[in-house]
Amino acid sequence: MAAREPAVSARSRVRPPGWRSMWVAIALLSLAVWATFGRTAANDLVFDDLDTIKHNKAITSLDNLGLLFSKQYFELTDEYSYRPVVTLSYFLDHAIAGKHPRVYHLHNVALHHANVLLAFALFSLLGAGRWRSFAIALLFALHPLQTEAVIFPSFREDLQMTTGMLAMGCCLAADRERARGAWILGAAVALAFGLFAKEGALLLPVAWLILDAVLDFKASRPVALRRRYVPLALVVIGYVAIRFFVMTNPAAAEMDVIDRLPPGQRIATAPHLFTYYIQQFLWPTPLCVIHDVKALSATGPAFYVSLSVAAGFVALWIGLALRAPWVWLAGLWVGATFAPVSNLHQIINLWAERYYYSVNLGTSAIAVAAIGAGWALLARRVAEQRRRVLAIAGWVLVGLLAWWAALCDLGRILECQTSLSFWRATVRHVPTHGNALVSLAIYELEAGNLSRAERLAHEAEQRGWVYQGNYILGIAAYRQKDWGQAIAHFENALNGVPASITHRTGLMETLARSYLKVGQPDRAAATLRRALDWDPRSPAAQKARNLLRQIEPKQADAPSTPSVGNETP
Repeated sequence: MAAREPAVSARSRVRPPGWRSMWVAIALLSLAVWATFGRTAANDLVFDDLDTIKHNKAITSLDNLGLLFSKQYFELTDEYSYRPVVTLSYFLDHAIAGKHPRVYHLHNVALHHANVLLAFALFSLLGAGRWRSFAIALLFALHPLQTEAVIFPSFREDLQMTTGMLAMGCCLAADRERARGAWILGAAVALAFGLFAKEGALLLPVAWLILDAVLDFKASRPVALRRRYVPLALVVIGYVAIRFFVMTNPAAAEMDVIDRLPPGQRIATAPHLFTYYIQQFLWPTPLCVIHDVKALSATGPAFYVSLSVAAGFVALWIGLALRAPWVWLAGLWVGATFAPVSNLHQIINLWAERYYYSVNLGTSAIAVAAIGAGWALLARRVAEQRRRVLAIAGWVLVGLLAWWAALCDLGRILECQTSLSFWRATVRHVPTHGNALVSLAIYELEAGNLSRAERLAHEAEQRGWVYQGNYILGIAAYRQKDWGQAIAHFENALNGVPASITHRTGLMETLARSYLKVGQPDRAAATLRRALDWDPRSPAAQKARNLLRQIEPKQADAPSTPSVGNETP
């Protein structure tokens, strides 16, 4: 009698080969993300989070959701362009936890986690192999350039845009394996999500079209291209119509984020900026200290050096792609996501790492491909029995690099725990930056560290920040009841350029109170009337009007007289 073959369970029959290694990779990537960035849940809302979330009254009620579809969106949400997906996410966070920072930070970490797993899935679908895809996703997860986008909820649009682009890529890659209408529908929905989170996703469908039309001959038939890209084209056309015609920002022309560089200057500067980005990728600077990269006015030595670096990167990409076809997408991804960054007004300055969040995925893939090619070349030169030792040594090195990157990320997270720690870290790294000096002085003042605030304000004044420096010095003197010094600094501040008319009104109201402390009600009244001439309607003006009523009850609501001062803003 023939021996009976062991029974095979239904569950084991449907498991794909290598499923255990897939779940091990997913578990390791998840552990790396949450063990590193989960610490942000203890952080406060700092930097741009203050305007975007903490002081944003629009997100406090779901009744305001209608603002997402009106021109009031820009005025009340502190957004420069139409990004309803990110604003909706703030509504939802507030509905769950109010203004408590924990939920906003955890939402960001969850998005980053999703992006890391989508990156792993995308390159696995493209044929990079499980462990190469794992290495790409791990580098993307922990690279220090990624931390700024993850730890500030106000920069969530970069995370959401990347989520949409990666989900679209996974759907298109899956459609290559097995053509299904559901994959194309999913790609179109994911593209719409990414675009309405941030306009930087606009060029990525073009990258996929190039990949299919030029490099993948099976998918280059007109019928196949129409099936895959007509739905995506309809999404792009709809987005452009809404973003640039229906929901344009009325004040966009006055904002400094609009690029006013001539086209020739943009072309000359793009390689220069790309070279700087590669430098940051290979050796990241401390958080928030990307120094200004100035626009190049003409081609010169800096342009040709940068052009050589960019050309070398392209040559490396093409050489690697000829060996591993999945690398083609990596280079196209870098081009599609870097192009919007290179179009920034003033090119790039402090606090700009978030712009590189999506770019880093393509660069990480090329870096892993280059290291893998070098490692394979080295492995061919050693004996067969030593290759396993070499492979083990390689993964140990990957682990050490991941551990080092995680430590860097944790250090940055701790630096940004509060507004005070954030600005102290920034000034420590860039001690001559005027805006950083002023901001730290304000938070030192709020913390009661008056001597530190005064020292920083003096440094800022010496660097040309006359209004801000004297304002802080005046407030410090006022709190110490040194009325004479407070008056002198406030008067000096009025000789500088104010942060805003409303801010100047508040300064003049405090100056008037200082005059009252030294028994000069006439000068106090004249100062308040001059403030009301400049700014008659803001909340600060109302406070000034109330103080004026206390000084001159019968004249507070009278029109200003020429003797008080008729200066215009």
